[in-house]
Amino acid sequence: MAQVMLTEIGARFVPLPEERLLAVVHALLHRCYKYPTATTAEVPQSLKKELSGVCRACFSTDTINKHVEFVNEYKRDFERDLDPESTGTFPATLAELTDRLKHWKGVLQSNVEDRLPAVLKLEEESRQLREFHVLDIEVPGQYFNDEEVAPDHTVKLDRIGADVPIVRRHGSSHRRLTMVGSDGSQRHFLVQTSLTPSARSDERMVQLFRVLNRLLEKHKESRHRHLAFNTPIIIPVWPQVRLVEDDLMYSTFGEVYEINCARYGREADLPITHFKERLNQAITQQLTNDAVVELRLHTYNEITTNFIGGRSPNKILFARNTGKVFQNDFHPAYDANGVVEFSEPVPFRLTRNLQTFFTPFGVEGFFVSSMCAAAQAVVSSKNQHMEHQLSMFFRDELISWSWRRPPGMASAPTTPGGISSSELKQKVTANVEQVMVRVKAIAPQCFPEEEENSSEPPQSVQRGVTELVEAALRPKSLCMMDPTWHPWF
Repeated sequence: MAQVMLTEIGARFVPLPEERLLAVVHALLHRCYKYPTATTAEVPQSLKKELSGVCRACFSTDTINKHVEFVNEYKRDFERDLDPESTGTFPATLAELTDRLKHWKGVLQSNVEDRLPAVLKLEEESRQLREFHVLDIEVPGQYFNDEEVAPDHTVKLDRIGADVPIVRRHGSSHRRLTMVGSDGSQRHFLVQTSLTPSARSDERMVQLFRVLNRLLEKHKESRHRHLAFNTPIIIPVWPQVRLVEDDLMYSTFGEVYEINCARYGREADLPITHFKERLNQAITQQLTNDAVVELRLHTYNEITTNFIGGRSPNKILFARNTGKVFQNDFHPAYDANGVVEFSEPVPFRLTRNLQTFFTPFGVEGFFVSSMCAAAQAVVSSKNQHMEHQLSMFFRDELISWSWRRPPGMASAPTTPGGISSSELKQKVTANVEQVMVRVKAIAPQCFPEEEENSSEPPQSVQRGVTELVEAALRPKSLCMMDPTWHPWF
């Protein structure tokens, strides 16, 4: 029966073709905003290749046979506007392509919201799950806490809720299943399909956060402040399907911003467009590096002055009732040598809106001291096994990374991941050392007596975190961030 349940979940709760096409258009528009070329330049060849692949995938032979109405409505117009093979109608510049993608985003979003119901009925989507009554299947996620679950306290799955809401976030559409336990409790899970190669990295990050939560729980200062990472339950179902725990009160900062823009008739992406247009002269006129930085800073200040803020990345979720925060697609990025990259100008997101919300007392008091306490909990002499946990984490990460890197970078494959054992060990050691050095740098530091007795002013024990906060708040660093990061919000 468990096999039947998993098969039904993986097959019956997938997005419709319109929803998949909307997600693709969202991703392509985001890609256009990130390209470092001028908006008046020709469409990059890599983007043309990607658009050709999208047209083939979204209107494949299988799709034509299964979804005739969808193909009849969208295929001809979509290929005319966005297929590079349509040489007579394909956009000549990146700006024109961006405008067409924005047009298609509006059309598809309107059709999806108007034509498709907000809530589906389980009996119509999967009668087998509606009639599913088995008491030997446990509700998932009971064993992720660091506690023993007594056999007589194990919660069994009683049924799946009759209503299946459709959750739409940043162009993606997911079905939310409600699992009702034998004790009357309810747990909500999103059915995520068409997973990217980085999806498993998300799961490994959540596992690492659970280990860190144990360290935070055992340390006096972090326990006193109730510090903990939010670790939702992630259950892999099939290679391309997984269940992710969801909160009914989850929202994204992007949704709040877009609702506000819609209320006042503003275009949500206007600041990004303005930023790209102002930087066109830096790209086309070959300005010096100092002049480019000055122009970026001027544009950043202009946007923060003239545009209403409040937008953070659409992948940051927050619960409106508890304040818990979770970021989707949160995983390390590696350079060509397999070492974690720290190339961004700012260490973390602490924009002017967040600073105002926290207040100066909150930033310099609670935020700085909490970050110091968390770092101290990780590097404490009683927690020496943290390096071993990081080694296991980076081992799995780098094996997965070696599968995804370009073929020209591959080394002698002596392990299943396509990377030699000696090279893997070297990269793991380098990453662990780099991470531990950075964590120790922000942990409270004790200075020797001769340094304390020197004529120089005494250094704060929170100096490491204070320097990071100053870097995160510095406008000259914020203006160097990618415009899709929304540094002005």
